[in-house]
Amino acid sequence: MTLEHVELATLQVRDDPRMRARFAELTRPGGTPLEPADAYEARDSSGFVVVTVNKAAKVTNVRIRPGWVGQIGPAALPAALFNTYVTALQRALAVELIHRPKSTPRTPVPDSDSLDPAELSVDEFLARTRARSEATNRQYEAIRRQQQAPLAEIYEVRSPLGYLTLRMRGGGPLALHGDPRALDNPSAEALGEDALQLFARAGLGVASEARPAPEREPRGVSDGADDDYFAEFDVFDDED
Repeated sequence: MTLEHVELATLQVRDDPRMRARFAELTRPGGTPLEPADAYEARDSSGFVVVTVNKAAKVTNVRIRPGWVGQIGPAALPAALFNTYVTALQRALAVELIHRPKSTPRTPVPDSDSLDPAELSVDEFLARTRARSEATNRQYEAIRRQQQAPLAEIYEVRSPLGYLTLRMRGGGPLALHGDPRALDNPSAEALGEDALQLFARAGLGVASEARPAPEREPRGVSDGADDDYFAEFDVFDDED
């Protein structure tokens, strides 16, 4: 989904000092306001992991600096990479939203149901009442069917070299995992390229070569423990 299709009215941001500080961190890193761009970059707290996304929210580059093993460590790298990816998405979304032209207020459409029932005939009143009741029932049935629908299965996408595994559901990322023993060996350049190819395989990034189809491994229905990331999409609440 491109950022152009994000509806600003649906974005709920708490107005408190912590949220304002996070918003400033995303849109004015180092005190310099960001303008809309073709690419948005984020770094982890150590500065050794850098993720770049484009305006379409796709990963275009993953750079891991030499010496990351001593600064981050193999066990902590997957979480650092995933959080940096999330921050890059947050930055792209925040900058694009604050620079979006304000829409012209719509002229309210008169509500035909606001007519005084005394002005209606008995047949018209009954017809309007029946129509409202049927519309309410349809909405209730739609909500009930949605609540009863099974959750999408959880599956995993592995990177080409097998250093990293991305846990997915419904096309969205849940978590990033890796084997610390395997991550102790690769060069920084090879690891960065493997991570980029992983995002491309998952449909979350673009790479220089054609993307292979995602490799799925069903894990059954989630118990909800992995839903925190997508529960409210509170885009200013994560740490960089």
